[in-house]
Amino acid sequence: MKYCKVVAILNVTDYGVLHETIQRLDVPGVTVSMVKGFGDYVNSFSPYGFSDNMKVEIYTSQEQAETVAQELSSLADQLTEGGGVVAVEPVAQLMNVQKLED
Repeated sequence: MKYCKVVAILNVTDYGVLHETIQRLDVPGVTVSMVKGFGDYVNSFSPYGFSDNMKVEIYTSQEQAETVAQELSSLADQLTEGGGVVAVEPVAQLMNVQKLED
């Protein structure tokens, strides 16, 4: 099976909208990290123009990745001004690392 990583960078205030969508999509797992940066929106009150954002990473099958990316992109009209970005990246290898039970 081939895998992809769907990455979305959105304003932290949009977590509620994102959370509902991710639950509905039934993805196998998600990682959310707090990041700083700028894109269409530049925070003129912050050093370097950075604003608080979240980076969402979802590893999923190649087949489901397009659906996940489209669903996240469809949230645009519900997001904070400045929106965000969604990307799909191919994954060369994905290994599930778990501690074996004794």
